[in-house]
Amino acid sequence: MKQLFTRPRAALAAACAMFLIGGCSQTDGASEEGQPANGSATVAKHYEGPKPEGVSSPNDAVTTTFYIPQSSISDMYEIQAGELAMERARAPEVKAFAKMMVADHKKSSEQLRKFVASHPVNIAPEKNLDARRMAMLKNLQDASDAEFDSVYVGQQAAAHQEAFNLQSSYANRGDNAALKPLAQATAKVVDHHRKMAQELDHKFGPSRGAK
Repeated sequence: MKQLFTRPRAALAAACAMFLIGGCSQTDGASEEGQPANGSATVAKHYEGPKPEGVSSPNDAVTTTFYIPQSSISDMYEIQAGELAMERARAPEVKAFAKMMVADHKKSSEQLRKFVASHPVNIAPEKNLDARRMAMLKNLQDASDAEFDSVYVGQQAAAHQEAFNLQSSYANRGDNAALKPLAQATAKVVDHHRKMAQELDHKFGPSRGAK
């Protein structure tokens, strides 16, 4: 009689173990699926650059409810990253670029704030960074002194391409005619930043030496 109960118990234990293993696998899969589809984790770790969230070219259709929060987040990231680079960057060119980023993005942020305050757009600029930009800043903060310039300019080259796509897209196809001129003016400034960031990336960043 004792043997009759032993085998079912062993089988039951084995089944439970398989269930738990399967459950762990499913949990891991759900965690991976829960990661941002834009590859932001890769961005923060390997500096491959943020993948635009819904804006993959300079001519996408962009709504005001998407544009205003994303534009304000972009400015916040640039300001905070620039302030950090003003303190930690080693190369004078990188430090000067960071100073420009802080000044120019504070200006564009204020222009957007004033527009929202004086127009019935029913959407406010974001007050906090999103998880992706927070991860990028964390990555920047954790960089060693020797690698800081490379990490910063690598992020900047990618971030300004994304910002250029956003600003240009809204300037071309935004759904608020009154806001489009501001996006157009911002796109010109960002395009200048983008070209400078690409040059710095080729000189100091992960793309160093690339043609």
